Amino acid sequence: MAAGFYRLAFPAAAAAALGADVRLVMPSDRVGIGGEVDTRTGRLVNLKYPPDADVVVFQRVAMTTLAQAIPQLRAAGVAVVVDMDDDLTKIDPNNPAFHGFQVKTGSPLHNWRNAHQACLDATLVTVSAPALLRVYAPHGRGVVLENRVPAAYLDVPHVDSATIGWAGSIHSHPVDLLPLGPAVQRLVREGIEYWGVGPDYHLQRGDGGLARALRVDEAETVGDVGFADWPRAVATMGIGLAPLADTDFNAAKSWLKPLEYMACGVPWIGSPRAEYQRLKVLTKIGTLARTPKDWFRCAKELVTNPALRHEESAGGRAAVLEHDLTYEASAWRWLEAWEHALKLQRG
Repeated sequence: MAAGFYRLAFPAAAAAALGADVRLVMPSDRVGIGGEVDTRTGRLVNLKYPPDADVVVFQRVAMTTLAQAIPQLRAAGVAVVVDMDDDLTKIDPNNPAFHGFQVKTGSPLHNWRNAHQACLDATLVTVSAPALLRVYAPHGRGVVLENRVPAAYLDVPHVDSATIGWAGSIHSHPVDLLPLGPAVQRLVREGIEYWGVGPDYHLQRGDGGLARALRVDEAETVGDVGFADWPRAVATMGIGLAPLADTDFNAAKSWLKPLEYMACGVPWIGSPRAEYQRLKVLTKIGTLARTPKDWFRCAKELVTNPALRHEESAGGRAAVLEHDLTYEASAWRWLEAWEHALKLQRG
């Protein structure tokens, strides 16, 4: 769900605010869009789409019918942009989404192969990280559009505190807390509070999954929150942890998590994955931790240094503005990509 907002809804709203004629169609509201599947061939027929559409943008195409719609749209003169924000071939087997995208074990109507075919057939591919261009745009028709945040995130009140926390779900990030090792356990033993955002359970393994992953007896958290309440929940944390396991999937993971922390005024510590490093180099904000000892040391420094927390909090929000890391300041980038797609299609 979050990807749909960050990769489609927020950019579309910002582009519309600039005067662009943009219509957002949610999956549950595809009125006048779609088609029929020939039961004999399994092919999409009688495709329906808005007759005045010049460019159609799809996000994370994995369904067979959507993939089949792309060459039909292009044959009708409509430019098609496919946006991808993850390498679906590299999802960790421990992640519940793994089987949903597999060709052999998943559904033949929903898998990563459809995504690759969709990107090959698309007029243009947009991605959230440079590494994804090699995966989805080997034909050269690709553009990197890094994730941004809504400007409203910058106005969410943040109250400084020495608590540490993680904004995420152990269910969808089953191995990403491993880099922390016993760091959080050591911090809690020293009296430092943990206060996170997100559910404390793993749907397959039952309650308490977060506490087990952090190696603590109890992990207090805001709990599962709706997307509209997400930035306010994130802002309740004093120090944000952004661990990512060193996996092939995370090698192309975007910088969204630390960017959310920055926009909400939360000082952050993250794993040295490629995009987290790029964000730190760009903004000069945040701390990277390579070992459990690093995580402990960096967190302890922020916990015991209110002045440093204030500097990182204020500096993070200032950097978001300075480097145009909001959708409102970067909407022109999405419009430019969509216009480029139209030129490619007509050219």
